[in-house]
Amino acid sequence: MKFENNNKSSVKPWVLATFSIAASAISFSSWAASNSVEVMHQWTSPSESAAMKVLRDAVETNGLVWQDAAVSGDGGKNMTQTLQSRFAAGNPPLASQAQAQFVLEYTEAGALADLTAQDKAGGWNKLISPELYKYMNSNGKTVAVPLNQRRENMLWINKKVLDQYGGKVPTNWDEFLVLGAKMKAGGIIPLAMGGDDWQEAEVWTNVLIGQAGVDFYKKAIIETDKAALSSPEMVKVFETYRKVLQLSDPNRAGLDWAIATGKVIRGEAAMQFQGDWANGEFAAAGLKPGVDYLCTAAPGHGHTYVFLTDFLAFFKHEDDVQKNQATLANLAMSKEVQENLNLKGGSIPARLDVPRDKFNECSKQAFADRDESIKDGSLIPSFVENTALSRDLRGPIIDVITHFANDPKMTAEQAVKKLAEGLDL
Repeated sequence: MKFENNNKSSVKPWVLATFSIAASAISFSSWAASNSVEVMHQWTSPSESAAMKVLRDAVETNGLVWQDAAVSGDGGKNMTQTLQSRFAAGNPPLASQAQAQFVLEYTEAGALADLTAQDKAGGWNKLISPELYKYMNSNGKTVAVPLNQRRENMLWINKKVLDQYGGKVPTNWDEFLVLGAKMKAGGIIPLAMGGDDWQEAEVWTNVLIGQAGVDFYKKAIIETDKAALSSPEMVKVFETYRKVLQLSDPNRAGLDWAIATGKVIRGEAAMQFQGDWANGEFAAAGLKPGVDYLCTAAPGHGHTYVFLTDFLAFFKHEDDVQKNQATLANLAMSKEVQENLNLKGGSIPARLDVPRDKFNECSKQAFADRDESIKDGSLIPSFVENTALSRDLRGPIIDVITHFANDPKMTAEQAVKKLAEGLDL
């Protein structure tokens, strides 16, 4: 991955315009005297809340007061907007959940605290995969810690429903389409899916990788290569994607991802493409993998691991609270918190040395696939979840996918043409 190219235009005008204001306005006496840790995050579903409670309990056990600043809704957009407003007003939280590209933007603006000393003391660079570490450490300065290493490209299946239709997990997209058609004819919603643009784009990415391959994803998406984006292979991706959408929930508009997962849990829908956070929802509902539900990579993906991460980014504050930030960072990176937080949340730890014995079979498969993908280069960053691409590049691709997903008259050829146009290639 040409990581350095992702940052050419990553610093947004709002960051540069507001940082000079924020930097001079953060000197609040309340912070200087505070023993609290305010953490902004978007984790509000049952499994997410349980995961965040693990970190909260660890903080409070260490004598600090946890200030919860949860902001739900719109796939994290509401939280991001709230954070930007707080930052512009010179009142950012001590730490905030953030995706990789947001960490990079705030880093380039000089807005984040320096955790390099904690990094070196803990040997974090040896505990995190290189593909992930470069997002938390820029130019030798560590500014964030990863809570997990999530996997985006997962297929979740209600086992009872699947057994009614032969019990065979689809291993390629042709098999998926045949199975989905049978389910639809039988009155079952084949594919639970929400109408958020990121949910639509995740399914599209699954089709792209499963049908065209990892190298094509790297060329077309990560490198935004015009020839790949305009190729016959890309036309075929959109054609297959249209067929997949025809198997999705007809009432998916405005549907939250966790609500869609609930439909699979209850057997109202058969399958869902969703990141491994869905694993936490199945577990929270008391279901067991292999018995009540099945988890597998998206069709055609094998052990390919499309990753994203929930980072905690730490904003600059007065000297008096830097010790609180150090405590929070060290706790978030500890084996105990990494293990227990991810046991609740359904993902796997960012640390590579966390014991795996307590995790369920879905997570153990994720561990194994991550190991293999690190070896052969198929551990690849998600562009949908603000990891692989700057938002300037991500936005036009998402727009085309959203337009195509919601306009049945738009052809695959038109979508491919708009990809190149939107990226100004």
